[in-house]
Amino acid sequence: MKKIMLYSGICSLILLFAVGVYITNNTDTKTEATAATKNPINTEKVNITNPLVKDYIKGSLENWTSSDSSHYYLSQYRNDIKHVEIRYTKNKDISIELFKIKNAKENEYNHIVKIKFSHRIVILNEKQKLDTTDTLTYKININQFAMNDSILSSDNKIIKLVKYDHKEN
Repeated sequence: MKKIMLYSGICSLILLFAVGVYITNNTDTKTEATAATKNPINTEKVNITNPLVKDYIKGSLENWTSSDSSHYYLSQYRNDIKHVEIRYTKNKDISIELFKIKNAKENEYNHIVKIKFSHRIVILNEKQKLDTTDTLTYKININQFAMNDSILSSDNKIIKLVKYDHKEN
């Protein structure tokens, strides 16, 4: 069952980046691209504003974002909680930024995805309700999505959570 979920997640990410590349190459008025010059690792920053693309990216990353968020809250409130429920966030409360890492090798992470959930409702132990803003930053290697060897390897470099920012509203 885990393999099926992993393969479906990987296929979703492949489609996610294909759509992202297509949208950023078009001159769509709803997609805004700006150069990020302050950080030498990142050559290009793309703010995703098209609602369809935003929804697709959110859906493609949903397995990882919900799992990483649950792990975050369980680790932050170690002994106090046993159950975490994270409510879906509306598209207007989500912002997504994509970065391309300059000079990345084929077997390394080559993109960064930053997804911010504003006004996210988190329920702890079915009682305590939190209104939060969570920002998850992932490194992603789109070159290895379709490679079976990299999925089975314990040292795969497909997707990795690098930063989790949490703020209660």
